[in-house]
Amino acid sequence: MTRWARVSTTYNKRPLPATSWEDMKKGSFEGTSQNLPKRKQLEANRLSLKNDAPQAKHKKNKKKKEYLNEDVNGFMEYLRQNSQMVHNGQIIATDSEEVREEIAVALKKDSRREGRRLKRQAAKKNAMVCFHCRKPGHGIADCPAALENQDMGTGICYRCGSTEHEITKCKAKVDPALGEFPFAKCFVCGEMGHLSRSCPDNPKGLYADGGGCKLCGSVEHLKKDCPESQNSERMVTVGRWAKGMSADYEEILDVPKPQKPKTKIPKVVNF
Repeated sequence: MTRWARVSTTYNKRPLPATSWEDMKKGSFEGTSQNLPKRKQLEANRLSLKNDAPQAKHKKNKKKKEYLNEDVNGFMEYLRQNSQMVHNGQIIATDSEEVREEIAVALKKDSRREGRRLKRQAAKKNAMVCFHCRKPGHGIADCPAALENQDMGTGICYRCGSTEHEITKCKAKVDPALGEFPFAKCFVCGEMGHLSRSCPDNPKGLYADGGGCKLCGSVEHLKKDCPESQNSERMVTVGRWAKGMSADYEEILDVPKPQKPKTKIPKVVNF
């Protein structure tokens, strides 16, 4: 801090040495102590001691004031007062009997729906028949007899023998001489290399209750996997809608008529 002495001349200013903070504090208290009463002098001394004391590094966390009412700003009370429900265009309070009845009916419907779903799952599981032991209630993946028999090859890919994926996700190419599924064991004849649907000793194939594919009559695949359904002859092409076209417009396919081959008449040359 720089202090300036009184100006002796208008243009001559002489800087004096800076005063330290300690001298300034002493001078301020000494100058004021003569005019102040004893009580104020004591307060001033306390303040000076308080300022000189070193401050603590970590202040203690003050205990927060405990509120008796948790709803400080009254928002919960506002929600209670304005809690309403619109039903058939009428505003009804949520604590009315009609709302309670609707909630009870909705819960009852939900529980009945869940019960029906569990019944369907149980019926589906009971109707499942294991291909290995021919017992209902489980599949071959959960069959205890198949798990004991290591030759069955459950849990592996029937095409490449990998345990990391199933046959539906396999992209490996195998030797045709080994068969379509070299790691599969037939449930009917017990031989390796083919599934029970393509076994020569199984005339019913995939259709245990009889029947076959509705398109080609084969018992080795379902209708959705039939190769004939993927032919271009069964595909239906639809034309595009043109601007200004009538809504009653029907597209007429021009089928070319078969033309009869022309018979060639031998030429006769007259001399």
